[in-house]
Order: sequence, then structure tokens, then C-alpha cells
Amino acid sequence: MPLSKVQLIAELSRNVDPSFASAILDSYVEMQQRFLAGDWKPAELDGGRLCEGIGRALYQLDCGYVTHTDLPGKLCDLMEDLNNKRAHALAEGDRRHFCKAIRLAYKLRSDRGPVHISPTYTADYMDSMLILHVGKWILADFLRLAWTKDKGVIAETISQIVQLEFPLIHELDGIPLVLQHDVSAPVEILLLLNHAEGHKLAREELLRQAKNNSDGALKTGIARLLKTNEIRNTAIQGELALTPAGQRRVVEHIIPSLKV
Repeated sequence: MPLSKVQLIAELSRNVDPSFASAILDSYVEMQQRFLAGDWKPAELDGGRLCEGIGRALYQLDCGYVTHTDLPGKLCDLMEDLNNKRAHALAEGDRRHFCKAIRLAYKLRSDRGPVHISPTYTADYMDSMLILHVGKWILADFLRLAWTKDKGVIAETISQIVQLEFPLIHELDGIPLVLQHDVSAPVEILLLLNHAEGHKLAREELLRQAKNNSDGALKTGIARLLKTNEIRNTAIQGELALTPAGQRRVVEHIIPSLKV
């Protein structure tokens, strides 16, 4: 039976600093959830934090030292150790592949704009998708090295760390479909608006996209969300927009509550 995130943190803390174990799992879960919610910049930032946590934990496993300040680039230089100046607990191949993956994700996240103000770039789907999938590999292989459990248990645990491992919405011919089959009308409205470009849709378009598409259900859902300020009317007649309160609900409550 797979462990919960809290249990896995406790297991990893047997072999690495507890703050590293917590940072690794927390940043991975947050990165996954932000990506599924369409928040590309937070997903990329959490990918960077994952690289920092993994880098420091790997360095501890490899050399026996704990650092809370050194960044992945420096730690990878020490672990790759091209001149063989130190003893290593981890195999040369493992160190080399980890460092390549960490450098790729961490450098891309830094260069592309999420960390620094850039006049030419904003975070996007493609970059965050790459960082997400590199992060998944980094986490999975880290568990292989840092957690002495059966491989089947490790694989099952990884798949259960985050509640959702599939896209929330499938889009075909420009029409999105919320894949969760039993969501309420207000939840479906929030998910569709969160997915829409600019987080805005006309009411007629919502009716076309929603499975809860009876006129009464849609009107009731919209009325409830307007009352809670999770959506609002725009200056364009009949158009609705997601508010920060609505997006926070999607990220913090809806996504974690949905089941595969």
C-alpha cells in the first residue's frame, strides 16, 4: 500500500535532512497542482525549488555533508567531480544523469523569466511542461536511491503523491471537456474559466462547453459564483471572468479534492 506524502517525508528523513525531504515533496506536489491549474509561472518556480531540494539531498547522500545554502549548480560541480578529487557514495553514472537533469530544469527556469523580470518573456505551457516532466523523473530516481523499499512500492507511491496525474481538461477541435464526470455546475464553470484564454468566456460559450448545460443549472451556478465573487461580469455584455478568489479555489481546493 503506498504511503501518504507525510509518511513518505518521514521515511526519507531517515536518510536525508528532514527539511530536504519536506521541501522535495512539497515543491513537487505544488508544481503538479499549479501545472494542472494552468499556472505556468508558479509551476516553473516550484520546479526550481524541487531542483534545490533534490540537489542538496543528493549531495548529502553522496558526500555526507548538509548544506542549506548552496545552489544546484555548485552542488552538481562537486558531485560530477571531473578530476576525481573526492570520494563518492553514489555511482558516477547516477551523479552524471542527475546533474544533467537538474541543470536543464534549473537553468531553463532561471533563463526563461519566472525568476527575474523580463520584457520579452512570460511563463508558458511548453516550458512548464518540460520542467514538470523532468521533475517527475528527478523525484522518481531520487526515491530509488534514497528510499530502500521494494521498487513496486516506490512506483505505486510516486503515482499517489499527487491526487491528479492526468489533464483536468481534454480539448478537441477547440472545445474543452472537463474529464471529471461528477463535478457540480459551479466547479465545472470555474474549471472552464480557468482553462479559457484570459480566464474569460461568454455565457453562451460556457453553455456550449459545460456538461451541466441545462439552462437552470448553469444560471444557478453562475449566480452562486457571482455572489461569492469567484467570478465577475466584464465590460463586454454576457462575458464572465474568473477572479483571483475563484482561481485560488481551483488551485487550493478543487484540484486537491478531485480523484483519479
